[in-house]
Amino acid sequence: MSMTTPFAYLLVSGCCFVGHNITMIALNALHVPLWSSVFLSFGIVVMLGYILHSLITFERSFSASVFMRYAASMSFNIPLTFATTWFWYCWIGFSMSVASPLASICMVLLNYLLSRWAIAPSGKKKVIDL
Repeated sequence: MSMTTPFAYLLVSGCCFVGHNITMIALNALHVPLWSSVFLSFGIVVMLGYILHSLITFERSFSASVFMRYAASMSFNIPLTFATTWFWYCWIGFSMSVASPLASICMVLLNYLLSRWAIAPSGKKKVIDL
């Protein structure tokens, strides 16, 4: 892992963080149930995250099997996202504009570890020519 990997991860993670929270807040404003919002956000963010992590963070070529491994590893976030968002939104009573970002912050480290495992399991860095 190069020294730029953590910085690239933070950049991509920030994009996913913003995308997820915009999705969750917008769907809440449309009165979409929490479980549905979590699944819809997952579908959007898993595609965004895979593309950006492959291009920027881990510099890997695209592969259907790697995408499936990434999506499977990120699917661990579904119950965790629901639980942490429910905690802040339903139990504590924060608005979704506060609850969703708090839930996301709780999960940043887990996402880094799962992304690294899924996309760069060998530890070998391969450059993608664009």
